[in-house]
Amino acid sequence: MSATPVTAFAEVTDTVARLVEAVEKEQWSAPTPCTEWNVRQLVDHLVTGQRTFAVVLGAQPTLDAGHTPETLEKTYRMSAAALVAAFAAPGALERTVQAPIGAVPGAVALHLQTIEHLVHGWDLARAIGRKALFDDVTVEREVEFARGLVAQLPSGPDAPFAPSRTAPDDAPALDRLAALLGRDITE
Repeated sequence: MSATPVTAFAEVTDTVARLVEAVEKEQWSAPTPCTEWNVRQLVDHLVTGQRTFAVVLGAQPTLDAGHTPETLEKTYRMSAAALVAAFAAPGALERTVQAPIGAVPGAVALHLQTIEHLVHGWDLARAIGRKALFDDVTVEREVEFARGLVAQLPSGPDAPFAPSRTAPDDAPALDRLAALLGRDITE
């Protein structure tokens, strides 16, 4: 179990990095449960989000190592490290930042990015036939946060997430989070 939300996020990004590193050459074009993207596009989306949030939190933009399958492993790790450092900076969690859902405290942005990485880590693991091994305490904390978040967000075609789906009460926390954010966990 992680000592702080920032160290928990660092562990989540590290787990996703190991999944990115496990992608086989032919899997980069494979579909993901996040139907908008294939594996490469999903990882690219995470990298773009990491870089954007790091800058919003006050970090200097990281150098771009590229967004090709050959460079995404390095690019992912670099941008994840920059975002973790930005969240760990003094005052970052108290500062108001602009997120896709509007102006939020840095601590809320940290929840948003943790959820983003957990769910897209789940997507990636499913797409490449691996298991995402995230800390259950971290996932449970984010399930609770996501429940409150989803209840406040608009629904419909412009919603940031697909409509929630049901998951058995005894489903793993990560599956419950994925279902809450619109994933079909039975596939």
